Amino acid sequence: MELRQLRSFVAVAEELHFRRAAEQLHLSQPSVSQQVRTLEDELGVRLFERNRRGVSLTPAGVGLLDDARDVLARATRAAERAKEAGAGSRGRLRLSLTRSLTGGLAGEIVEAFRARYPEVSLELSVGYTSLHAEQLRHDLIDVAFVRPPLLDAAIEEHELAREPLVCVLPSRHRLARRRAIAPDDLRAEPLVWWPRDHGPGPWEEMLSAVYGEGRAPAVIRTEPEEERLVRAVAEGAGVSFIMLERSRTLRIPGAVFRRFTAPEPTVGIALAWRRGTGLPVVARLREVAEGVARGREAVHE
Repeated sequence: MELRQLRSFVAVAEELHFRRAAEQLHLSQPSVSQQVRTLEDELGVRLFERNRRGVSLTPAGVGLLDDARDVLARATRAAERAKEAGAGSRGRLRLSLTRSLTGGLAGEIVEAFRARYPEVSLELSVGYTSLHAEQLRHDLIDVAFVRPPLLDAAIEEHELAREPLVCVLPSRHRLARRRAIAPDDLRAEPLVWWPRDHGPGPWEEMLSAVYGEGRAPAVIRTEPEEERLVRAVAEGAGVSFIMLERSRTLRIPGAVFRRFTAPEPTVGIALAWRRGTGLPVVARLREVAEGVARGREAVHE
């Protein structure tokens, strides 16, 4: 039993006329007649009564009609889903956020992608840049938000935007009275920072952005994520800095945030994926991400 046979059968059953069924299907009448006869031979039953007054369904034909329509409908849906998956508008996307990028631009991109491609099953997780690089290499995730540069030949990355860094100070610190902090003001201050192995590339880039290349003080304490880092500063362990967007969601007694003087140090926000990946759904996410980033940039100009 073939789909083309079922299509011919359903068309004739609906029209009760072979010529009109052929016109509906854009086929010749002999072709439609042949498809129906072949189907009847395979099933071993007559599906139509044919006489001078026209065509009518036999009991076997009546019994087949609803099932035939259902099979054709499911076949159509399967074909549509395959095309959507091939175009990246259906399927699964394993996306991981960095701990400092769960909201802000990354959050806007996730919501925009969900709205545009509701048929994609979006599996979200949270990690950090070097963990994402390892997960991408081992095909544990498809794409990730990272802090560039990754410095990994197996992974491609595309920077979407740059975000200002802000200084984190104990609320009773002498510099907390200032509205803006100059990087030179921090050179003698003990630094609380995150572990280098969480992302060697951005670790070096962010320190250089604030202090200048090779001029950062020694790190006296490390914390694995921003909230613990800010709490350490609130306790008086030292000073630090985090992304502006993240600072807007962290309010911890004993710590304050201050912008830097111009030109403000910045850090990149990027998407990363395995080099050479052919997943259409990753391409769709990249398109959405670039569109959201451009829209944000236009608003801020």
